[in-house]
Amino acid sequence: MLISQIPFTEVPTFDEVLAAGTAAALVPIRSITQKSSNQKFSYPAADLEPGPACQKLLKQLKGIQQGIVKDEFGWLDPVLSPSSYDLKVARANNSDGMVNGNGSVDRLP
Repeated sequence: MLISQIPFTEVPTFDEVLAAGTAAALVPIRSITQKSSNQKFSYPAADLEPGPACQKLLKQLKGIQQGIVKDEFGWLDPVLSPSSYDLKVARANNSDGMVNGNGSVDRLP
């Protein structure tokens, strides 16, 4: 894993700051505070909705997850149904005809 350390002096130059987790989610960061100096830097792009960089990255990530965008990094591992699982029976047993929720991955922009 590549971990880059960013000098605190660069923090005020950023337009957006994001956190990425193991669940492949992106979360906008609203502010960064250095407690030792009591310096705080805010990122207005994260106040109401994800900023443009976050939205672009989310679109790319979701595209890869959904198979719309080519996975050039080999991130995806196929999840196969057991041979004994009958998809038609699962849909028939669900009132809306879907197997898992409403058929969408999520409702992010």
